[in-house]
This record gives sequence, C-alpha cells and structure tokens, in this order.
Amino acid sequence: MKAKLFSLSLVFAAAMAQQQIVHAAPPAPTLATEQMAEIILKMDSQPGKDAKITLEDIAKDSSSTGNERQLANSMLHMDKMLRQEDKPNIMKIWLSPAASEPERALAKALLKFEEKPDDRVKTALNIFTQDKAK
Repeated sequence: MKAKLFSLSLVFAAAMAQQQIVHAAPPAPTLATEQMAEIILKMDSQPGKDAKITLEDIAKDSSSTGNERQLANSMLHMDKMLRQEDKPNIMKIWLSPAASEPERALAKALLKFEEKPDDRVKTALNIFTQDKAK
C-alpha cells in the first residue's frame, strides 16, 4: 500500500515538474486604440481633419468598446487639453480595472496632454510604441 502511494506521489511530482508556467500576455491593442495613440502622438493642440474623421468613425463604430467610443469623443473636442466635462469620464477609464491596458494608457495620456505630446504623454503610450518597434 505504501509502495503504491509512493509511486503515485512520484508520478504526480514528475507531472507537476513538467508543467509549464504560462504567463498571460497583455492584451494586444485594438486597431482603434492604435489609431488613437498615433493621433495623440502626432497631435498639436487639437486633432487635424483626417484625425477627426478617424475619431468620428471610432466613436460611431459598433465594434468599438464603450471606453474606445468615450476616448474618441473626448479627443474630438480637445483644444490643447481635455475639456473639463470630459475629465471625469476619462478618469473613470484610467482607474477602471475592467478597462483594457491600452484603453487605460490612452486615458492616462489624455489626462496628461497639454498642447502637444510631451515626454509624460509619450511614456503613457509606450505600450503602442514598444509593440511597433518589434
């Protein structure tokens, strides 16, 4: 009986030792979050004509998440920085554990944006720039 128990423990231990540890990769940015990041990085005070068209498409697209639509709408109304009325909604996205990492990075960048992307904004968007560098 002890030999069977010992054999089973060895088999179990061997199986556990061979088990690979899987780390979850961070969620990949969606096309909408990549486009918004590019707009922010190229923006000077407010989005240009082409950027506004892209943001309007994201804001109206049913496949965009609610957070992506909120981010796009807030970006459409930017003039050097977020409007006061948009800040609470963007803050909710930034602090929400349910928001994806790319959405939270965009929210953080928008909250720090003043006239054009500075180092703080670029740092907040590093999730996009690192992916493109690979």
